[in-house]
Amino acid sequence: MTLSRHYNTELETEILNTLQTSRLKTKLHANASNTITAEHHLPLQCWKELADYNLLQRFIHYSCSPKTSSAKLAYRDIAQAGYIMTRYHRSTGLTMTWIGQLLKSYFLATFSCHDPDYVQAVLNGDSLCALAISEPNVGAHPKHLSCTAVKDGNQYIINGEKAFVSHGPYADRFIVLAITDQNEGRKYYSAFLVPANSPGLRRLPPQPVKGLQPSSHCNIVFTDCRIPVDALLGTPGNAFAEISLPMRTLEDSLMLAPIAGAMQAQLDLISQSPTLSSPLNNSKLGELLSLTESAKELGILAASKLGQQSHTPDLTPLIIGFRSLVEQVQTALLEWHDEYPGLKELAADIQILCSIGRQATAARTVTLAERFLDEQKQID
Repeated sequence: MTLSRHYNTELETEILNTLQTSRLKTKLHANASNTITAEHHLPLQCWKELADYNLLQRFIHYSCSPKTSSAKLAYRDIAQAGYIMTRYHRSTGLTMTWIGQLLKSYFLATFSCHDPDYVQAVLNGDSLCALAISEPNVGAHPKHLSCTAVKDGNQYIINGEKAFVSHGPYADRFIVLAITDQNEGRKYYSAFLVPANSPGLRRLPPQPVKGLQPSSHCNIVFTDCRIPVDALLGTPGNAFAEISLPMRTLEDSLMLAPIAGAMQAQLDLISQSPTLSSPLNNSKLGELLSLTESAKELGILAASKLGQQSHTPDLTPLIIGFRSLVEQVQTALLEWHDEYPGLKELAADIQILCSIGRQATAARTVTLAERFLDEQKQID
């Protein structure tokens, strides 16, 4: 695969050269039609491959002492690398796993010092961590979650079920959000790092989900699952504000550039196919290339803004603008889906990724409009 240096930074060129040296693309394409059972092992192989080529540790810097811990992510670098990774290996699922694990490592390093070796194990490619928030039939809405963690001496006892846990079938630890207190109808959530082999934790069979391969999902059930108090992450009762909401915003923002990489991969596929009955003319191709490049730049801009503020910024305008560009490109490419199956698979992944968190984004969009109208009234 040859990329124009005009459109890529030195980092992107370096990542491309690294990926071409590795065997990731061969492994992913060879396993594209595997069953859910075979997929159970593939992500760990790919994760180790990423670590071996220094595609994990270089994007996060953390320190941990007996009293304090800190972590910092290279947001812009992650976005640029994610674009190249997805364009090259054409697996949005692997890039999503990569970003998700970097984010989990960040939160573990930020809120917990009791097990720094585990963070290093993830970054070495030896472990995978899963986030367990959503529950059956209610999703991740904080008003409707019911999983509890009751303190009992120097332990917590967890009961409940978590649903659609990404990487759940092969993760060795889970970050679990559970209710630890309730007051006047309000639920307060705490987060815990729970080993997968904990007594009282049971994984249900992997769920056959189309798209985002090689990632897979499962439900996990807790029945009087006892964990030590030092498994607690962050401030008791404040996990939604400290972990859940920032995680959603960070993942949404950092996945924009990789989605643009998937869009560019679609155009790569079309340009490399000699059998299309109605090939793209240069005018249309140039327009789609421009829209895709604009989407990439929005993704990199969003990532850059994450690193410019001490708090997680509201990037709703950039996300909405990005999704508009994606919709234009995907609509234009519909007529070629049946002629090139790989194009259709990438389109399905793009649609899934753009739909994640759409309800929360819609709510923030309404808030944006209301704030604008209030400002206009004050001007008048």
